[in-house]
Amino acid sequence: MIMKRKMLNFRTMYLTSVVAIFTCIMIFSIVPIYTASATSTAELEVDNTAEGVISEPIAAFASDGVNYVSTANLLPGDIVVLGTDGTFFDYLIPGKYSHSELYCGVVQSGEQIWDRDSHSWMAVGTPYVIHSTKSDNAGNGVGYSKWTEAVNNHADNILVLRILKANGATLTASERQAVVNSAKSRLSGGFDGYPIGPAYDINWLSQQEWGDSYYCSELCWAAYKSVLGLDLDSNTSPFGIGVSPDDLWHSQFTSVVAGECGSSTFNAHADIVRVSVFVDEMYYDDDYDPWPKGAGEMYLISRSGLGKSDQNGNMLATEQGAPGCGKIGNTPDGYVSRDGAGAVDWNKYFYALCGWDQYMRIRVEAWEDDDVDSDDQYPVWQWYWAPGTWQSSYANKGWFTSGSRIDLGACRYTVQFKIETVY
Repeated sequence: MIMKRKMLNFRTMYLTSVVAIFTCIMIFSIVPIYTASATSTAELEVDNTAEGVISEPIAAFASDGVNYVSTANLLPGDIVVLGTDGTFFDYLIPGKYSHSELYCGVVQSGEQIWDRDSHSWMAVGTPYVIHSTKSDNAGNGVGYSKWTEAVNNHADNILVLRILKANGATLTASERQAVVNSAKSRLSGGFDGYPIGPAYDINWLSQQEWGDSYYCSELCWAAYKSVLGLDLDSNTSPFGIGVSPDDLWHSQFTSVVAGECGSSTFNAHADIVRVSVFVDEMYYDDDYDPWPKGAGEMYLISRSGLGKSDQNGNMLATEQGAPGCGKIGNTPDGYVSRDGAGAVDWNKYFYALCGWDQYMRIRVEAWEDDDVDSDDQYPVWQWYWAPGTWQSSYANKGWFTSGSRIDLGACRYTVQFKIETVY
């Protein structure tokens, strides 16, 4: 997963401007206590090579407009983001993904869930989603669709996102159901006799928890914001407008648990672990913005969790430099000021989920910014493991450490981590 910066290429700037101008005609989306006594040293090889070098091979593929991701081991409340490269909506909506849906689970006995696509009641046991879309056949606004139709038959590329709280805690079954019920509670009225609505919101330049219209990613965002107070908007969309599917993907609270990228499909595993990363201290040997430029503004980014990349080389690990300014620091703006060489006690926790059968990475990046130069990246700290390695050596065995001030040249890292099964 690459870092979403404010630097935009020409195509993105042009298309976003077009969207802003013509939006009226669019058809649209308790910190855990760190215990040093439980920490032992991890004897690991640190790999600081580029992501393109260490990522797993990606097979070539031909776009077919469908995917084969299963609902096995998914949970109600999981968010789905979808897109197909090169399509109209791929160019229209900022970012890689163009649609968002909320997985509701399967139809229960006694429930009446209307299939907006086939205009019929779903059978008990049918996996389904709730989403907002605009369609002559399926209706205008919020409604239900079968997983096979709205997900498998909708797009080439899909990511299934699961949410953690700010302190790394998993959601309880009742909390997940409350989020789903919140989205369902917004259904209002009908269309040709079946329950569709409120209407699709063509103004995706803003967002609201409760309103008389929703675009797709706004509905998912609103359900979590209204029930749990979690703001899943990472503010990584160009110009910070609205909440896009990519904003949900890049949120510090979401982790990829299943997906299909190109020809590579991976389903959710029955066992999922949480990796907790604690950045204790950074010692900065070099000041990339020395006097007379002024004090450097330091920040961190963690890209930890799933050790997998998509066909374009984007890391799918949880990117934790958001929401807000996209930087993790010791101030509301996400920075800590440092003038010259020296240590910074970061004392920052990051959390992510990873399937038991997947590669895993723990990656911490230190950056420096000021009012004179663009961002400067320090050497990256990264562990990257095959499943068998982290399962046998580190899973469910407490805290491990890199050791104190591991020297990477321009800076020295002190990082701890813990891997534990949570699903």
